[in-house]
Amino acid sequence: MTEIQQAYQLLTPLLGTSAASVVFAIALLCSGPVLTMTGTNAGQIVMEGFPDHPHAALLRRLTTRALAITQRG
Repeated sequence: MTEIQQAYQLLTPLLGTSAASVVFAIALLCSGPVLTMTGTNAGQIVMEGFPDHPHAALLRRLTTRALAITQRG
């Protein structure tokens, strides 16, 4: 299994120490919002799978996004 330190060490010979640090930091910062959006979309799909739960689309979206925001800490 590859650890996060190994991922940084893989970039260092290719880009140099300073460029690898910047690229690695940007990649980590970008991964947070992407994961949040993925989780929100998955939650919406799961909520749509409950046919006996007649929620309006707006209420369903607000619920899943609120859960994604509060679970992020």
